[in-house]
Amino acid sequence: MRKQQGLSFFGFIIVAMAVAMALITAFKVVPTYIEYFNIKQAIATVVSQNSGASPAVIRDSYSKHAQISDIEAVNPEDLLINQVGGSTIVTANYEKVVPLVANVSLLFQFDVESSSAAAKD
Repeated sequence: MRKQQGLSFFGFIIVAMAVAMALITAFKVVPTYIEYFNIKQAIATVVSQNSGASPAVIRDSYSKHAQISDIEAVNPEDLLINQVGGSTIVTANYEKVVPLVANVSLLFQFDVESSSAAAKD
């Protein structure tokens, strides 16, 4: 007689719960990273297009990019703009809290920086 092989019902339930938790976490974390990459791209675009412009012009341009890309984590007022020696450096540091289940949350800290000097190299 052959020995039975495979997953028992309780083994299946445990594996299904682990997969469900991984999927729930992924579904909540992926939008946070998509927004991060949108912010990174928007800041890089703004710096390359408005190198040497005033901070007000840079913030206005970022505001337009943020509205198009549906960015809510970083407002134009949150941008740190430094202009030294003809190069412009724009930095945004922000945190995002992603609630998982009940009182369990994930905290993400993002640092985005773009320089017009790096674009010229």
